[in-house]
Amino acid sequence: MHEWSVADAVIRTVVNWASENHVTQVKKVKVGIPSFSFLDVEILKEAFDTMKGDSPLDKAELEVVFKDPIFKCRNCGLTFSLKDVSDQLESLKGEFGEEYPLHLMPALAPSFLKCPRCGSHDIVAETQDITIDGIEVEESGTAQTVG
Repeated sequence: MHEWSVADAVIRTVVNWASENHVTQVKKVKVGIPSFSFLDVEILKEAFDTMKGDSPLDKAELEVVFKDPIFKCRNCGLTFSLKDVSDQLESLKGEFGEEYPLHLMPALAPSFLKCPRCGSHDIVAETQDITIDGIEVEESGTAQTVG
């Protein structure tokens, strides 16, 4: 269900950007999503398509790219990927079901995951934000990518 609020936030951000930059037609919006948020891309695109009307995005396509977070243990200094803690994620899903905590709040990763080397929960995660990684606009009959 949070796919609709994400789509709304993306649309509002791009509409504000288009207004500030005098852009009248956006062709594509490329969005980066943390992979462990497990947003349903089809629902996100449906929400985007439903809410984008009557704006510079009315003909825009939404492109979604999932980004794997990089973790760093502040205890031992190990840098590791989501693949390195996939067993911990599967355990969380088994314990909490489909609506497990990281699905709803990816920023909670350090609370539920631990360093695969030393077992510490004192980890930081990068790339947890949903980002707009590119906007393709139509200007004078040509497409340009911004961002």
